[in-house]
Amino acid sequence: MRVLKLLLLSLSLFQPAAAIADAGHQAFLDQTLADVRAKDQLPAAAVMIQIDGKTVASSAQGLRAIGFPEAVTLRDRWHLGSDTKAITATMIGRLVDKGLLRFDDRLQDLLPDLSETMDPAYRTVTLRQLLSHTGGLPPLTDDADLPEFKRIIAKSKSVQAQRRAIASVYLAKPLASPVGEFSYSNIGYIVAGAIAERRTGKSWEDLVRQEIFKPLGIQESGFGLPGHAKKVDAPWGHRESDGKLVALSPNDPEGQDPPALGPAGTIHMTLADWMRFAQDQLDGVHGRGRLVSAKTYRILHTPVSENYALGWGVKLDEQGMPLLLTHSGSNGHWLADIRIMPKHDMIILFVSNAGNDAANRAIMDIGKPLRDRLKPFD
Repeated sequence: MRVLKLLLLSLSLFQPAAAIADAGHQAFLDQTLADVRAKDQLPAAAVMIQIDGKTVASSAQGLRAIGFPEAVTLRDRWHLGSDTKAITATMIGRLVDKGLLRFDDRLQDLLPDLSETMDPAYRTVTLRQLLSHTGGLPPLTDDADLPEFKRIIAKSKSVQAQRRAIASVYLAKPLASPVGEFSYSNIGYIVAGAIAERRTGKSWEDLVRQEIFKPLGIQESGFGLPGHAKKVDAPWGHRESDGKLVALSPNDPEGQDPPALGPAGTIHMTLADWMRFAQDQLDGVHGRGRLVSAKTYRILHTPVSENYALGWGVKLDEQGMPLLLTHSGSNGHWLADIRIMPKHDMIILFVSNAGNDAANRAIMDIGKPLRDRLKPFD
């Protein structure tokens, strides 16, 4: 299993046209998505484009699961993988605004009962560093890392206890990379989730529901894989075997990530609900976001190292304002990609129920024709 690999495939900018709902945009997207899905042999894919707060085009095409007749719809839920990280970071931003946490709090103060056992180099690592992948923790992005992870969480029954066990064990190990150096880490986000749980007494799942979903009116969402094993009522992920894609039912152990991994990447939701979160992030750049303070949005969107902020890949303009907020997420069986362009009030969401190399290529295959079409008029 490729766990939640970061897919910052491109920081190229879209240059959108006027925000006018256009039947031409819809027809172009339908045809482009059909062409790309056929070229890259995806079971299904969906795209939603929003400009100035209006959906100008959206399309969902293909099968929920290869070998079954059910087609995907725009109402379906999709696994977001590591695009969960921006949601986790924003939830923690809400706790910061409430005075429950500070981004520059140190691990020895956030987890005082682990201070004696944690490697001394971790004691001064901050919450900001955990959320920007500069805290020195290991990646947990390779199948070879998973057996130890599963052995650790198997010793605890509750998911909260499992996350706390992960923090205890991994913080006692030597640094996996120098503090301050960008090194993508799912473990870092799990530790950040455990910190939020310790400080509030609530699970990460309940905190996300309370601090993100409820204020934004997000209702078609959840944790883990969407759908059920006994009926194909949602897209299923797909694994590649002998050059062919095979559908994985939601209860197939191969397709599941442990719930303890939640803060790093287990959320699923519809494109419409994901767009609600994306729009709030865009609004936050312009000083009108609903979830956190203007100061906290700036922290969430300001790169710490190598164009990575807190849950976002970021490209800034000359004034230091975000031109692009982006991230991709995949557990190897799904793919989700988000592009927010605040200067032009434009958002593009892409999802697929495959996470192989062809699905990764599809992001670029979709992006170029859209970029060419949605440029300013001469």
